[in-house]
Amino acid sequence: MHTPILPRVSAGLLVVVSMVALAGCEGWNRKHDYNVVDVTPPEDEFEYVRTTGADLPNFADLVEEMMESRQNYLGHLEELEREYLKAGNSVKSSWARRQKQLTEEVNVYPYLQAGPIEHRAEVAPVESIPEADAVFDEAVSILKEVSAVPLAGALPHNKKKSRIALDMFRRILRDYPKSDKVDDCAFYCAEIYKEYLREDDPDDELSVRYYKWAAALDPTTPHPARFQAAVVYDFRRHDRARAVELYHQVLELEENANESNMRFSASRIEQLTDEEFSHVRPDPPRTAAIPEDAAPARPARYSDRDQSPPSETPREP
Repeated sequence: MHTPILPRVSAGLLVVVSMVALAGCEGWNRKHDYNVVDVTPPEDEFEYVRTTGADLPNFADLVEEMMESRQNYLGHLEELEREYLKAGNSVKSSWARRQKQLTEEVNVYPYLQAGPIEHRAEVAPVESIPEADAVFDEAVSILKEVSAVPLAGALPHNKKKSRIALDMFRRILRDYPKSDKVDDCAFYCAEIYKEYLREDDPDDELSVRYYKWAAALDPTTPHPARFQAAVVYDFRRHDRARAVELYHQVLELEENANESNMRFSASRIEQLTDEEFSHVRPDPPRTAAIPEDAAPARPARYSDRDQSPPSETPREP
């Protein structure tokens, strides 16, 4: 049985057409030229010039405008919720209410001041206020649930609990500024940002502000506020000068009589300020072997890089 001629002819024509098309694009023996002719980078569409001095914008006005816009937005959501409810649309009314709640939960950074947003002149631990005490006890109870299991703060449901506790501590600072729990609240706000809500404070600015405020509200606070702020500056922000300053304060004030923290502070001060033998300095370049007839080397110190320290290298508490 013979194979039909027409399919074979069609297949041959298809091959020829394909080869002609390829020849038209690159040629039979032509090689693509990969040499780059023009390596000049494109011109910048915008020219950035850093402004200084009198050319700086009025940041206070910009922040005030931002806060006013945010407040107007919240007002519009409240009005939207009310009007949808009047119209009988409970679903969209709930949407507006939920969107307002989510917006209110978004943290607003204290652009124009050195302390947290609740930082006001009238905040001071003066008296016991039953209403504030009740909120405080509940917030501490929630925070204990989160901290009961190591690393459990990373779980979504525990992050939610952390935010609830944070809101309660901040509410005391805002609504009960004379409560004798305000310094405790400031410390616990810092702890929550530092340990559980890093995504809300990626640069650790809020945590150190609350730690410092806790120490300022009560210089004899029972919490390790200065020590924790020093640890943040030391290991996260790598600000050696501020870390050393706070470590010194921990030692001078014997902060909350925590001997472990004081030993650690003393060790870190030595390590961060001993320029010759500091643990945090890079390894020195290796030198040639010392001849046998050379003078004896000085006694080794535990901080030499080729010696192991007598105890574990300090880690972040």
